[in-house]
Amino acid sequence: MKFTPLIDKPAGGPDTETNESLTELYKSGHAIGNVTISRSHLFVKKGMRRYYIAYGDAEKIFRRVRRLHANICCGDGDIEVEYLVVLSEGRELTEITLPDKKAAKMLFTELKQTAPDLDTTAPARLAEEEEEAS
Repeated sequence: MKFTPLIDKPAGGPDTETNESLTELYKSGHAIGNVTISRSHLFVKKGMRRYYIAYGDAEKIFRRVRRLHANICCGDGDIEVEYLVVLSEGRELTEITLPDKKAAKMLFTELKQTAPDLDTTAPARLAEEEEEAS
């Protein structure tokens, strides 16, 4: 398997992850949807690629829930879609669609147990609300 880092490491910096060690971590991890949680890395499968990030390189990993309006045969309503968001270096690296609410709760319970020092709180929405008001 070939893995692609979610963040670019500086040239000449220490690159301790080899493809073989990442493969072992990936296989020993627990998969929930497109996300695999290992003891030191988070893996995300998007299409044919597998991306990874070390927990120490991520500033925040949190859940985002969006309500989408849906027209269905007998009426219309809203559907809640769960996302996993990874932030690093002050920017959003990726947003991954999760299968459902139950899977999202299981993923974050396991993530908090595996990486207790990781910040899993969503950022405040105050900045977005202020921008919309002006």
